Amino acid sequence: MTAARIIEAIGSLLWPLLVAVLVWRLVPLLPGLVADLRHALRTRAFSVRVGAAELSVEEATELLRRQVTDLQRQVESQVAAPAPAPAASRPPPTAGAAASDQAAAQAPWGGRPLVLWVDDRPDGNAFEMARLRDDGVELLQARSTDEALDVLALRRGVQAVITDLGRTEGGEYRPHAGLALLRRLRDDGLEQPVLVYTSRRGVERERADALAAGATVVTTSPVELFASLRSALGTAGDATAPPGRNDAFGNHRPRRPRRLPEPAEPPPAQPGDSAG
Repeated sequence: MTAARIIEAIGSLLWPLLVAVLVWRLVPLLPGLVADLRHALRTRAFSVRVGAAELSVEEATELLRRQVTDLQRQVESQVAAPAPAPAASRPPPTAGAAASDQAAAQAPWGGRPLVLWVDDRPDGNAFEMARLRDDGVELLQARSTDEALDVLALRRGVQAVITDLGRTEGGEYRPHAGLALLRRLRDDGLEQPVLVYTSRRGVERERADALAAGATVVTTSPVELFASLRSALGTAGDATAPPGRNDAFGNHRPRRPRRLPEPAEPPPAQPGDSAG
């Protein structure tokens, strides 16, 4: 056999040999790859972006489930509540009042309030934060009590604080961190409304203590959280402001000067009324 025939024979065997080596190296990895793919499909371990947070599909689904469950409870409570007494008839609104109501409906927060949200796991509140930002609320974030106090010291104009109850601080889980923040805020003379947003178990166990420490509301419901925040910011105006009124988020609006009625014109002189 000549050298050329030998080289040709070796070349014809080279490709099958390479394929056999690749199969030999990859076959042990196939079960692991299949298992990872099955795990990803079973747990839906793909990420989605909600606002500034990136969540797995499973986490996003759980957050949506909580939102829907809360809405169902709110609707059930409204249906079960007795119907209100009919209100007294009012005159139809003027064009100016109708335009004002329409503007208020389009901008539910009435301005751009500044709110601090304290939570060591902010991704768990991604939908709530995205809703507030969409409605024009400027949100600051802190992950601990000390960080929250630093934010309040450096950033003026914070009008409300939202906090959880238990969180990890300094590498240790502190179940009453929210209560500690409440007490430190009051000890430092800070009077911003504080809304505690926590789990159902936290509401059941710590509601009384949180309210006693100065919390405005203790809730696990996003609907109640938004309503309480709107109400709290409506009364968070400057106590030293001159007489007037505050808008929905405490921004002072001076009182308009009262318009005095124009003096009535004297009646026309009648014949024979001249002094004589």
